[in-house]
Amino acid sequence: MWLQTMPADQAERLRDEALRHPAAAEGVSYPDWYFKRWHFLPEGYLSERSATLYDRVIRPVYWAGSEGRVARLIARWLERTGARRVLELAPGPGRLLARLSERLPGVEFRAVELSPYFVAGTRARRGNAAVVHGDARRLEQVAGVFDAVIEAHYVGHLPGDERGPAFAAAARAARPGGSIVTVEHPWHRWPVPPGVRAAAVRGAGFSRVTFYRRHAGQEAQP
Repeated sequence: MWLQTMPADQAERLRDEALRHPAAAEGVSYPDWYFKRWHFLPEGYLSERSATLYDRVIRPVYWAGSEGRVARLIARWLERTGARRVLELAPGPGRLLARLSERLPGVEFRAVELSPYFVAGTRARRGNAAVVHGDARRLEQVAGVFDAVIEAHYVGHLPGDERGPAFAAAARAARPGGSIVTVEHPWHRWPVPPGVRAAAVRGAGFSRVTFYRRHAGQEAQP
């Protein structure tokens, strides 16, 4: 949509500012498609103003009051499966991560987020979670590390050709036998790689929570 298109000069300025942000990690780069006025925010996800607007205005409308139910569903799943190390991808302002950390203080939560402005906000409310600045599509260094990987309204918002590989990367970050939990609108779809099977599906407002298991002995490939 043209209203979400970001002018090239604005994109270049925001890229430079993001690289200099105190929460920015060295070597992290931004794909061209990231420079978009997501949800009609003036600077997309790349300014403190837009990050604040997303958290205070867009997020409550977008989640339609379902955050509490989603957190309860995921927390029960993590307890049932005995997850001790959990990774959330693209947590945005970190509200879900904070809820889960409060509910499950004995679980080690970590997260990776591309917007340094969201990283700063998530760290402010992260509980016992460690949040790093990085690209959630690039998880090679943590392959097979986590008991569960969570993504909420992340994969479904990627460009169509990025969704399958991004989900496969999330699956590979889970250990064999581990879980991948997705929270998405039902109309957001992507191919599920071999070795990953849906174990349960629950509704939450306008979202669908799907609990996948990564089968031992099978590698998740895009």
